[in-house]
Amino acid sequence: MANGSKPGENTGKNGGIFQEQGPRGGLKDNYVTVPDRTSLPPTSQPGHTWVQIERTPDSKR
Repeated sequence: MANGSKPGENTGKNGGIFQEQGPRGGLKDNYVTVPDRTSLPPTSQPGHTWVQIERTPDSKR
């Protein structure tokens, strides 16, 4: 079971696709794409966290 990030936490340089995870580790059908240096949105229920599924590559600009 992966450690999740709480809603409102900053992603830092690890933006990407996140999936909602329940309090006992079950993955939910709720996905969100969050850019770098942005806070994670609220989950559907209290006690749930976000687990990163895929990391977006860094921009070369």
